[in-house]
Amino acid sequence: MNRDSDIAEDILLRLLLESFSADDSPSGPRFSPAADAEITALEELGSAPTSIDSSFEVSPPAALGNQAIDADYNPVFDPGDLFPVQPHFEALLKRRLRQEISHRPPLFPWEQGLQDYPDNLNTGAVSIWLDHLRTLSVPSSVPEEVLADLFNQCQQRVHDISQTGRRLVAAVESLFPDQPQTLEYVAGLVARPAYRSAQAQTLNQLDYATASPQQQVALAMLVAQGIFEALSLTVSAASPTQTQTWLTATGDLTVQATYRSAGPEPQLEVRALLPTGGRLLLNSPGETLGSERSTSGELVLQMAAEPGTAYRLEVGLGQAQAAPLSFQILVVAG
Repeated sequence: MNRDSDIAEDILLRLLLESFSADDSPSGPRFSPAADAEITALEELGSAPTSIDSSFEVSPPAALGNQAIDADYNPVFDPGDLFPVQPHFEALLKRRLRQEISHRPPLFPWEQGLQDYPDNLNTGAVSIWLDHLRTLSVPSSVPEEVLADLFNQCQQRVHDISQTGRRLVAAVESLFPDQPQTLEYVAGLVARPAYRSAQAQTLNQLDYATASPQQQVALAMLVAQGIFEALSLTVSAASPTQTQTWLTATGDLTVQATYRSAGPEPQLEVRALLPTGGRLLLNSPGETLGSERSTSGELVLQMAAEPGTAYRLEVGLGQAQAAPLSFQILVVAG
């Protein structure tokens, strides 16, 4: 693993060295004065005057004949003389660039900070939830690794982003990091219900592996949109109850959210029917409630509700280390 990291760093340094001449501005005071002084001395080497014995006479090149010699032409200075210092110059640049990377590591466009990526995507932690994705009109050709990646992204983005188009872009951009314009364009289409209904049959006939990049983006976004909808419950005084059922390998998980607006204090009630032992965790901006049981059955949580507030419900099944399923419950006015 360390060898691979060294190779990647060397490639990055080589690319930076090739483009270094296009950026003459220093990186700042993070680097040692000694390193800067050495680089400055080497940079001035080509322009430093050269001491010559006054008795040494240099004739102009024969090709010039009697023509006037360019004032900037220096027949004594040979660029080839710099060859011995070139390795040292590059070593100094590499040291400086390594300092730059250590202080400000380069990030991928979709990253907000440093992240650790596994050598292989482990879908075991979320595999208990993946069976349900095949019930969302997901094209059967979408690989399980892609489904697992989309599921993980949607679990997070459903709480972070509310606007549909931005959600879709955020959910799939790790799969297509070099196609920002395509993502924006396709997200605008997939966000329209008319597009999804019109294109569903056509896209279902596509093979994900051989589809064009734009078709792959559309397929991934359709999957993401289905996941977002399955992870969301919206309740209000006019429509106080909503239910979602999630298929698992051990049976159906049913989650029901009810908004009770009558009484002195509105309440949000959450009921979950678990196919096996598990736990619930309900989070609001200022409160957290939890409940668990060791066998299959129902769990109920109640919390004071405020219209316009989004609540996070986590449902865990089986062993404690298994990743929970995270729902968003939105209480809206009206």
